[in-house]
Amino acid sequence: MKVTLARVDERLIHGQVMTAWCKKCWIKTIILVDKEIAQDEFMISVLEMSAPAGVKVIVKSPSDAVALLANDSSDDSTLLLFKDINNVDELVKHGYPLKELNIGNVGSSSIRKPITREVYVSQQEKEILRNLSQSGVNVYIQKLPGDNSVDIMTKI
Repeated sequence: MKVTLARVDERLIHGQVMTAWCKKCWIKTIILVDKEIAQDEFMISVLEMSAPAGVKVIVKSPSDAVALLANDSSDDSTLLLFKDINNVDELVKHGYPLKELNIGNVGSSSIRKPITREVYVSQQEKEILRNLSQSGVNVYIQKLPGDNSVDIMTKI
């Protein structure tokens, strides 16, 4: 599979934002990387029905996603989608050579502080993002394809 976009968006597969990215990047497959959702058959069914027409959805844990990506040689444009930053960290720790990471939406919580209107991060998530950036991953914030991208390091 040809990973065209890796994106963190806690809203997962939803409406106009996801449709815009799928069109822009010619996405044929979405691999949702999340160890909890990978065990929830009902949620998997909901996500499969939520995908834009013609887009296949696969839900895998980080370790299973690495294995799938390593063994699939198709040229399908693929979106790696993450509900949270921790699953990105696990994917990389399992050996996936991530090159870029788009941060779209990470909501607020009692331990997260805002870095933009749509992105809130905890101290632990900041550390993960710093480590990714320092290891050569281009980590940027960009809600929609037409928006300007912002280097995450300018915000954390």
